Amino acid sequence: MAAPRQQSSPYDDITRPSLLISVGSIPPPAHHRSIVPELVAGAISGTLIVTFGISLAALIFTGDLSRYIPAGIGVLLFSSFVLGATVALRGSFKPVISAPQENTSVILALMASSVAAKIPTGTDALPTILACFALASIATGTLFAILGQLRLGKIVHYIPSPVVGGFLAGTGWLLVQGSLSVLLGVTITSDNSGLLFAPGAPLLWLPGVFFGILLTVLLRRRHHFLMLPGLLVGAIALFYVALVISGMSVEEAGTRGFLLGHFPQGGLWPPLGPSALGQIDWSVVKSTSGSIAALTVLAAISILLNASGLELATEHEIDLDRELRATGIANILSGVFGGVVGYLSLSESTLNYKMGARSRIPGLVSAGLSLLTLVAGSAALSYFPKPVLGGLLLFMGLSFLVENLYDAWLRLPILEYALVLVILLAVVSLGFIAGVGAGLLISAVLFAVSYARINVVKNATSGAVLRSKAARSASKQAVLKRRGERIQVLQLQGYLFFGTAYALVKVVEQHLIGRGPLTTPFVVIDFRHVHGLDSSAVVAFTRMRRLAAAEQATLAFTHLPTAVARQLAGGCIDASAAKPSPEPVPRASRPTIAVFEDLDRGLEWCETQLLGRYDVAKERFTEPERAIVDRLAGYLERIAAPMGFDLYHDGDDADDLFLIESGEVAAWLEAPDGRSKRLRIMGPGGVVGEAGLYLGQPRSATVRAMRDSVLHRLSIASLERMTLEAPELSALLHQHVARVLAERMVEMTNAEQREFY
Repeated sequence: MAAPRQQSSPYDDITRPSLLISVGSIPPPAHHRSIVPELVAGAISGTLIVTFGISLAALIFTGDLSRYIPAGIGVLLFSSFVLGATVALRGSFKPVISAPQENTSVILALMASSVAAKIPTGTDALPTILACFALASIATGTLFAILGQLRLGKIVHYIPSPVVGGFLAGTGWLLVQGSLSVLLGVTITSDNSGLLFAPGAPLLWLPGVFFGILLTVLLRRRHHFLMLPGLLVGAIALFYVALVISGMSVEEAGTRGFLLGHFPQGGLWPPLGPSALGQIDWSVVKSTSGSIAALTVLAAISILLNASGLELATEHEIDLDRELRATGIANILSGVFGGVVGYLSLSESTLNYKMGARSRIPGLVSAGLSLLTLVAGSAALSYFPKPVLGGLLLFMGLSFLVENLYDAWLRLPILEYALVLVILLAVVSLGFIAGVGAGLLISAVLFAVSYARINVVKNATSGAVLRSKAARSASKQAVLKRRGERIQVLQLQGYLFFGTAYALVKVVEQHLIGRGPLTTPFVVIDFRHVHGLDSSAVVAFTRMRRLAAAEQATLAFTHLPTAVARQLAGGCIDASAAKPSPEPVPRASRPTIAVFEDLDRGLEWCETQLLGRYDVAKERFTEPERAIVDRLAGYLERIAAPMGFDLYHDGDDADDLFLIESGEVAAWLEAPDGRSKRLRIMGPGGVVGEAGLYLGQPRSATVRAMRDSVLHRLSIASLERMTLEAPELSALLHQHVARVLAERMVEMTNAEQREFY
């Protein structure tokens, strides 16, 4: 039985992850570091980079293009030198190693074969191929530099993990296919796969396949920084031991295709002279623009994934934007001088750090080894065994396939794993470029479908449950409790596009039509948790406006972001929507769209309209409240406060409290810059100023009459006199204040629902 699936993604640190060499057996570096770990790490990394470069050159120039392998090795080694030295000097992670990578080399191989097929027979294809490679490097470097300059390094976090996994699995398949082509000396496709079993052919590819499988198994089970270099050296030694035992000479081995082949005199660089520029077929170069675009995108994804993986492996924060800029400059330099695309290597960079390297020396040493091999190593490269090169390529490909198929099977949800398989099959059947396009298209569709399933309504409630901060008399509260269902509140979330906006239209339609036109005259739509909307959502809101107009209902928009308001202007809302009348008006005269600063103000307006027949100016004390005031009359001072009158200001001494008989007063917070925030509205039966009086602290807000009001003032002196003269009246007052505060607390708890959602 398969292991249980988990929701976590296996793609947090990928792109050649099996080559990530752990050196947990090596103790951490001492505080007093020597240069020895730096040099050793650089030498090992440089050896691996040279070996990988030779393998990738054999991958790119395979089959009929194998005559260009010496030039290809020269280009790869030169690129490793330029990339390694430039990024080592300018990157944010000092012990970084940068070089051409296998996933982009797969596209270079496809590009080379495509170009060669379009060049007329008898014409040298190498100048055109290298021109395409150089342009790809310059284009990739330019993209890196732009992303880094715009600080878009974090964009990697928005790439769906299954899409990346599918691309890497497809890369693995092409690497496996390329390794067989290198071993056999012929480009292997599904059409000519029978060549693998031609007489004498298995002897060419079976040793390399065995070595590649051995590398995969051993390096998945055992991690040590010397294991991969040791296996490579051991495989080369074993190859020549086998030649001696079989009695086959080196010359015969080269003739039969077991060696990399004879290298021409004059070294590996430059691959072409100045006269070759005239041989470039620019029409063919132009035809590779699609491949170049795919390569730049894949390289951008890969470098960011590698950098993120390096952060996790070393627990060292990396400036992704700086890495992009440094690698962009390196790729532009590489392309200008005829090199290929490259970027930081996750495995070698991690190896350097684990071996104790903390400076830029390893990167420079590694680049220097590439340059040394480029200048003086051509003779030795002629004797490099093809089974070792092919096995190394097979190991790279199997690493991608195992991690993105087997490991992902144990960790990915079924739908995401299916997407990985679909992209892999698209790469196998349609080609890498088509597979990349299919993967992006499918992931976009799946994302849209998945996002559309998210309920755009974060919270739905009614005015019977959710109230504004405006204080209401007992009679009005009873009315709101009984008729509050006529105010429907929809608090939205996320990004609104055609799928989610259409669902919202259906919800509003159910409230306006499904329950009858007299049931829901107000629908409050709160945008506080909305990030934005697209043009299709604007159309949906326009449809909602027409629906509300037909039903004589009002859509109250609250917490409307400026950008969203700008998008809805004209087609859905107009200037009058932001200035609804604060007074109750007949239903036919109410606006179809009303815009409010926040949810509290929108709720208060809807409540006021719903309570329209209850005249606020006629609201007075209830009978119990009137009885209390009458008993306390000897200690109270009656005050008539006209609209706009301030009872007290923030910071004033608290030496009195007020009982509200009629009208409305509001508490405000006022900032020094002139901004103000309304805290609460209180009506008949309310008490204001009690907190400061009881606590002996200055006023914490400004209280202002919102309409002509009548209040009864109790000074601290009168309260002290009452306590001495009539303690039973003092107890009655305190009991009344406690009841008012308790009711206020209940209302505040209900209001907290709004803040919570």
